[in-house]
Amino acid sequence: MFMQNATTFRAAEKIALSLTGLSLVPDFAAPGLLAGSLVETESGWRPVESLTRGMRVATWDGGFSPVARLERQHLWPAPEVEVIDVPGGALDTCTEFSLLPGQHVFIASAVAEEVLGTGGALLPAAALAGHFGITRRRLCRPAEVLTLRFATEEIVYVNSGALIHCAADGAAGRPASLRPDDFEVLDEDRAQAMLALIAAGVLTTAGIGRAA
Repeated sequence: MFMQNATTFRAAEKIALSLTGLSLVPDFAAPGLLAGSLVETESGWRPVESLTRGMRVATWDGGFSPVARLERQHLWPAPEVEVIDVPGGALDTCTEFSLLPGQHVFIASAVAEEVLGTGGALLPAAALAGHFGITRRRLCRPAEVLTLRFATEEIVYVNSGALIHCAADGAAGRPASLRPDDFEVLDEDRAQAMLALIAAGVLTTAGIGRAA
């Protein structure tokens, strides 16, 4: 297949192989849940990969919203491909699951209330590494990543307790597409600062000033 030309002995031309749905180097700013993650539907908790368009999923505001679109991406192990592992018990989850580094997670906190004037904030999953037992690791085997889209922005429950942001259908799903009037969105540096305050048990504005 990669031999030189048998007649002229010229070096073989390089070719590019394209596999539908396969990404060797994923977009780390993109959202996604790895297959095996559990979401709540009207018929109970189901693996995210078993969902289909139109199935209704439990959302943070207490209602069930139908899935408008389900995107699938296959990742292949490579040195630069990493995922964020959330162990059972972290973020009030029942069992472990994994995220892409760019997936936004909603964290409710008194610190966010004091600093941001809101009950919580959206943080990139990458910022959670090192907190609550959450770790970053290289992908060691092929994996399927699924991205849920709804008619409007939603936050859904994953593995019972984690609150995961899902963009509206047609939106890019990246921080620039999130609406600041709905959710406070922190970059990784601001997220790390807030997580440090949470870990320190800071609950008041005065305490935040001392910690800073």
